[in-house]
Amino acid sequence: MIITITLNPALDRTIRIDHPLSPRKLNRAIGSMVEPGGKGINVSRAIKALGGTSVALGFSAGSNGRMMKDALTSADIHHDFVDVPGETRINIQLIDTFGDHTEINEPGSKISDADYLRFLDRMDHYLQPENIFVITGSTPPQFSLDGYIKICKKIKKAGCRLIIDANGERLLEALKLEPDFVKPNIFELAEATGDETSTDPEVLVHSARKLLDMGARAVCVSMSQEGALFVSKDEKEALYVNSNPKIFDCGAVGTGDAMVGAIANSMQNALSFCELAKYTVATGRACARLAGTEMATLKRVFEVYETLQVYTV
Repeated sequence: MIITITLNPALDRTIRIDHPLSPRKLNRAIGSMVEPGGKGINVSRAIKALGGTSVALGFSAGSNGRMMKDALTSADIHHDFVDVPGETRINIQLIDTFGDHTEINEPGSKISDADYLRFLDRMDHYLQPENIFVITGSTPPQFSLDGYIKICKKIKKAGCRLIIDANGERLLEALKLEPDFVKPNIFELAEATGDETSTDPEVLVHSARKLLDMGARAVCVSMSQEGALFVSKDEKEALYVNSNPKIFDCGAVGTGDAMVGAIANSMQNALSFCELAKYTVATGRACARLAGTEMATLKRVFEVYETLQVYTV
C-alpha cells in the first residue's frame, strides 16, 4: 500500500483568463476549477490516474477541509485525515492566454502539539513494513523541523520504504535517515550540495551522487522539459531520460508530484530501475501537456513513454 502524507493540504483553484494578466485592472475569468491539493494529495491523484491506489494522510480543517475530503471521496481516493481547528488553505493558480502561470498560496493553519500527536497515532495504523510512504510539500506555519523528522524516523523504524520530496533543511536532515528515494529539482539539488545549478546530465550526476553519499538510496533529479536524471546505490550507471521531441510545460503545477506518484507506483509494482525511470519521466511529461493540476491517465503516459530515450551517464 502507498501512503501519502500532506501536512499542509489545500484546495487548489485554477482560474483561466483569455488575455494577458492586467495588474490593477479587472480581469474576467472564462473558467475555473477547484480540486483537492497539496503536494502529497497531488501524488495520490497521480497514483489514481495511473490505475494505482493510495491512502492520503494529513490534516483537515473547517469547511474547506470538508470540501477537500468530499472531493477526494468523489474521486475514489482513500483518505484518513486528522480534523483540526482552523481552515484548510486555498491556493490560486491563474493561467492567461499565453499559458503563463501566476500562483498565490495561503500559508495554512498552525497545528497544535495535541493535534500533531493525534496524527502520529493515526500513522500507527499504516506502519506495516510492506507499505511505501511518501512525504512531500510544505509544512504548516511554525511546524518544527524536529516534528517533520520524527515522522520520517517513525516510518523508517517500522521498516517501511520512504520517498521524500523536500528542500532545504528538511531534505538535508531527512537524508541522514537513508530514505529510499528523494526527488529534488535542479535548484533544490544545487542548494543541498552547494554545487552550481546545471541541466547538463554529465554535471548533474556528480551532484546527485553526493546525495547518495549523504544517505539517499536513490535519487531522481527532475529537469522540467529536459527530462530527469536517476542514480541509485544499487545501480552502477546513472540514467538520463528525456522525450524526443521535447515536451514543454503547459501545466507546470503538479508535474513533479506526478513524477513522485510514478516512482511510488513503480516501487509498489517492483519495476526495474530503468523501467521506473522511463515511467516516471513519461508521467511527468504527460502531465506537462495538461493545463492546471490535471493528472495524466495511463493512456497519455504510454503515448509519451514511446517517445523516450534513455542514456547511461
